[in-house]
Amino acid sequence: MKKSKQTNEEILSEINKLQDENKEEVEDVSNLKEKLIEKNIPLVKSIAGDFSHSGIDYEDLTQAGYIGLLNAVENFDLGRNTKLSTYATHLIKGEIRHYIRDNQPQVHIPQWIKRLNRKVAKAEEKIYKDTGEFPTVGELSEELNIEEDGIREVLKARDSMNYISIDRERRESDPRPEFIDYEKIKSKHKEKLPLEFRVRIAEAIDKLTEVQKQVVNGIFYQEHTQEEVGKQIGTSQRQVSRIKQRLLEELKGHLEEDD
Repeated sequence: MKKSKQTNEEILSEINKLQDENKEEVEDVSNLKEKLIEKNIPLVKSIAGDFSHSGIDYEDLTQAGYIGLLNAVENFDLGRNTKLSTYATHLIKGEIRHYIRDNQPQVHIPQWIKRLNRKVAKAEEKIYKDTGEFPTVGELSEELNIEEDGIREVLKARDSMNYISIDRERRESDPRPEFIDYEKIKSKHKEKLPLEFRVRIAEAIDKLTEVQKQVVNGIFYQEHTQEEVGKQIGTSQRQVSRIKQRLLEELKGHLEEDD
């Protein structure tokens, strides 16, 4: 009669027994650990597959995952009230996330999204001070007059995506900001200039050159004169006037493209 396959915990018990008895069975312990690692290779491959959307080569993800598995085997304590597979999964995901962060180009987040995120952060702080509890998406939606789906899209842009329980499981397995659907960022209640219109304008401004953006910021946001803006960017008032006229034409073109 063939002996049934050993579980992770049974193999760990053998390792602990040899180590507790202070036997000089180094080779036996090493062999058991290799057996444990080999048994859990499918777990590494499965988790690496979950990160296929990262754009990183699958083999590289797998190699990073193996490091997590090795650490799990070396550091797991049978006294823990958990299974090795659960502990290993945590370390494997952690190593893969670190690898992706270190090897993936930073995702471009528009400035207007960052500004909107700061407003969300202030609203979170205000609600927390008022209630003593972290706000729900619905509470943030009412506070900022942004549709709930829009709040979710704004939160995707955060560098640290460990806030509240929106898509928590997905964020824990994906260290990158997800694709932001700007069309979902809309006003919840009627207002003079709906958020969706402001989003379209902000997106159009984001397509301008850096000098054009400085002119827009100086004239339309800081309310400086063209002469003052010229001094800021090192050019004449006449040239600022030309830049302003040109960028307004470009903005109009970008907005018409989106219609």
